[in-house]
Amino acid sequence: MAFVPRMFKCMLVNRQFHHFLSYKPRVFLAAFFSSIVLLGCSSAVFSDLFVSYDEQLRASRYQLGSGKFELASDLLAEGKQGDNSYYLKQLEKGRMSYLAGDFEQSQAHFTTVDEQLQWLSRQAEYRLSTGLQNVSALATNDNFIEYHIPVYEQVMLHHYQAINYLHSNGLESALIEVRRAAMIQQQAMQEAPISLEEQLRDYTAQYDDLMQEYPQLNSKNKALDNAFQNGLTFALSAALYLAAGQEDDAYIDYRKALALAPNNSYLQAEVARLGKKLSMSDYKKYTPAEPVPLSKQQGLLIVLHEQSIVAARQEARFTLPLYNHNRWETYTVALPIMRGNAQVSIPQKLAVNGERFATERLVQFDDLAAKQLQQDLPGILLRQILRVITKDQFRREVNKDKADDEENWANALVNIYNVASERADTRSWQTLPALAQIAVKALPVGEHTLEFEGLIEPSTSITLRPRRVTLVLTNDLGAPAQVFNL
Repeated sequence: MAFVPRMFKCMLVNRQFHHFLSYKPRVFLAAFFSSIVLLGCSSAVFSDLFVSYDEQLRASRYQLGSGKFELASDLLAEGKQGDNSYYLKQLEKGRMSYLAGDFEQSQAHFTTVDEQLQWLSRQAEYRLSTGLQNVSALATNDNFIEYHIPVYEQVMLHHYQAINYLHSNGLESALIEVRRAAMIQQQAMQEAPISLEEQLRDYTAQYDDLMQEYPQLNSKNKALDNAFQNGLTFALSAALYLAAGQEDDAYIDYRKALALAPNNSYLQAEVARLGKKLSMSDYKKYTPAEPVPLSKQQGLLIVLHEQSIVAARQEARFTLPLYNHNRWETYTVALPIMRGNAQVSIPQKLAVNGERFATERLVQFDDLAAKQLQQDLPGILLRQILRVITKDQFRREVNKDKADDEENWANALVNIYNVASERADTRSWQTLPALAQIAVKALPVGEHTLEFEGLIEPSTSITLRPRRVTLVLTNDLGAPAQVFNL
């Protein structure tokens, strides 16, 4: 991969920079900023280092919320392969193409990311290059490190890829994608990280000082068991398994979705219906609902509704005291944070033949994003402390054996650089929905009009076939409903 030799180029630039430390202040100033520019150009897009990711996405997210999906995609510069945020931006592009109805292009973006993830899983040298990036990040910020796609985002990659395949009548390919999503979640369950408290246990007193000021995640987020399971993907896979006649698998995934959303009456009813039909003796342990079979004159309507846009990580600045060389000094550090409360789940009201019903909550991606940040905190805090120490030692090295006037120049220069480079890593997949909901309804066979209250598209035509699944995907961003007769 290209970033391995790029790292050594950066090390060469740093060596050249140290050679200039003995020069006069003005020469030193020019050399210093030249080194910064070279560092940015040779390692990543300059904006990735000095402009936070949430700021880069702000215009695109605004247009996304306005239903202008193609414009949102055009406003996001994806950069080039090898940039530290390239594959994250491919995820963003894939989601925006999906909303715009360009499912072939969406599939291409997601395939690019999937191939990279598979490549990384086979490359031992990736761990070496990651270590080099971590070292270099001590002189800049965490945006220097290549973005690591967390499990819940990998799951959603396969979720949307499965839907992309459905548009080309690829049910078998869609089933492969949901199976891969299930495998990723299962593996993550087996490799679940230790608790935040355990990871922080051996850290220094500076961490305690910083954690006193760092906002704690709300109790709802803390209550989540993990940051990677979501009921939306389980509900989609259950629908696809039903369409393929694999009711045992559908029953299992409905149970998994119900475990994550235990009060969802639609999931309760489906677990009861399939449990009874499959003669599962234990199904009553999982649901209080009474089983209602699907007759030969009925089809099954499944509506999956996405709401709004997931909350973005933002930058917050904190003052960190550091005891060094027999004195206390304070440093300003930038850390990612999830501000505000999670968005409220608003049921989507539906109607068929005058009969009204509404969706119920499946998953809140705001919670998953906040939980992921909580799990990322130990590494973030450790690198931040080391970065402060590194920059302080760098300042002292610059001032070593300097006259007073030269020391003033050097201090001013280092201060400017520290302020400019102190940016929090706010990267995450920011075009995902905030929430997802479900409605399941047994309806008479035939043509119907499904009505949506409050959506830009007020209705869509659906066809129910005997004991078959009609899957409808909706959202409140303005994208047309997607209808699949499975």
